[in-house]
Amino acid sequence: MTPSDRTWHIFRHGLATHSRTGYGDRILTAEVLPEGIPPIRTIGKYLVNVPYDFGARSELIRCRQTADIVTELTGRPFTVDTRLNEQIDESFEAVRDRVRAFVDEMQASPHQHIWICTHGAIIAALKHLITTGAFSRANENDYTQPGELLVIQGGAASVMRFA
Repeated sequence: MTPSDRTWHIFRHGLATHSRTGYGDRILTAEVLPEGIPPIRTIGKYLVNVPYDFGARSELIRCRQTADIVTELTGRPFTVDTRLNEQIDESFEAVRDRVRAFVDEMQASPHQHIWICTHGAIIAALKHLITTGAFSRANENDYTQPGELLVIQGGAASVMRFA
């Protein structure tokens, strides 16, 4: 994989926990907290004027809620893609391989402007696979927080903060 001329707008679901240790037994059911909604709305308002060809999201409820808010503001839909789901009971290699398959599919598609709503480790995988073609354990925590928008264009990544 090599960087392309595609533009990727990648954001994490809205704030869904205050815990510093993760979701615990709510990893599949955690919903966006009320205080997580304003930054999502701000991202959505920003994206109104951003080119769009395709949107994808995780199937987990917090990503559905986040993408629904963005869709409400932009009119642009997000397709569910399980390859963008949270890492749950699977190896690092399995996560890397499913995210790589997603990136490869997008790179082979005609889509030039791709929007994604997903989870932390998946954002890290996307970022490194798109910009360098590789994703290692050392990169697992290199992801944006809720209220931040990762923009990758021409192999360069930048972060916009809306929180």
